[in-house]
Amino acid sequence: MNRFNSREYSNFKNSLVASYLSFCDYYRPKYFILENVRNFVAFKKGMVLKLTLRTLLDMGYQCTFGVLQAGNYGVPQTRRRLIILAAAPGYRLPSYPEPTHVFSRRACSLTTTIDGKRFLSNIQWDESAPRRTCTIQDAMSDLPQICNGANKIEIEYGSMPETYFQRMVRSRDESAKLRDHICKNMAPLIQARITRIPNTPGSDWRDLPNISVMLSDGTKCKVLQYRYEDKKNGRSSRGALRGVCACAAGGTCSPHDKQENTLIPWCLPHTANRHNNWAGLYGRISWDGYFSTTVTDPEPMGKQGRVLHPAQHRVVSVRECARSQGFRDTYLFAGSVQDKHRQIGNAVPPPLGMALGREIKKALSASQ
Repeated sequence: MNRFNSREYSNFKNSLVASYLSFCDYYRPKYFILENVRNFVAFKKGMVLKLTLRTLLDMGYQCTFGVLQAGNYGVPQTRRRLIILAAAPGYRLPSYPEPTHVFSRRACSLTTTIDGKRFLSNIQWDESAPRRTCTIQDAMSDLPQICNGANKIEIEYGSMPETYFQRMVRSRDESAKLRDHICKNMAPLIQARITRIPNTPGSDWRDLPNISVMLSDGTKCKVLQYRYEDKKNGRSSRGALRGVCACAAGGTCSPHDKQENTLIPWCLPHTANRHNNWAGLYGRISWDGYFSTTVTDPEPMGKQGRVLHPAQHRVVSVRECARSQGFRDTYLFAGSVQDKHRQIGNAVPPPLGMALGREIKKALSASQ
């Protein structure tokens, strides 16, 4: 659900819930499943969720809802999603699958609150699971090195799979080639910034040097000028100013303060005090960590800015994003690089879908 936009496209997306329910009403399947973002629960103060459940109940279905963490089912990504399950009369309502992998406790808050009431699913394993967390190292350490803007659709793997995850996602045909290990081509200034982000885990735009460098198009970027006092943070340990706009000193923003073509993006220190220092923008993912929620457009300045490869100077590739979702390497995506990223970012992780499918199969077998 898009909570922040009332444009026509947003209204169309939100209407898909009603369209999906109308298909259920027409076809009357034995089982029904709906996946949406976790904030679907809070959208319109829970009214959309209540309406969805009421509609299913009026059709005669049994239904339940719960929040699942995809990382608990074997993907190297944190992705909490609301899952609504429904069963036709005479059929057993499926349970939610127990986790197969442990995951970060901080990312596993799966309770929901509606009208002051707290709701939990049937899941019991909230602190343990049979397998350890799947990391980025597990998922993509076998992929060959590529450069910014790589666009060759098929290339050789160049190495054998190193982990269980890699053996599962790669083709059983050892002669098969790697597809879609391609990435967006970033502009010269953005690429210069990416190149200067350290490989240290947790690095982001705050580690950029404030220098002038030659860009790949033959031009030079500028040094960011700090001209104002910073009322909140004061001066640096060396007594240097920290404000890039009059607003940092308590004044009014002026368009004359804006600086362009700087290695450190002027807009980030300008509003950093109001936005948690924009932590994560131009950030590298960590080999020992996991992806933040995979989005439809990996951008260093996007809402999910930690999209730089742990060691290479580029954004993550289409294939790396696909692996973060648990797609097999044989799965084909269509269209441009942007189209492929959108298909991956909008998808339900296949391992999560498989876990839910097994529970539906169990419920169907118990009903016969």
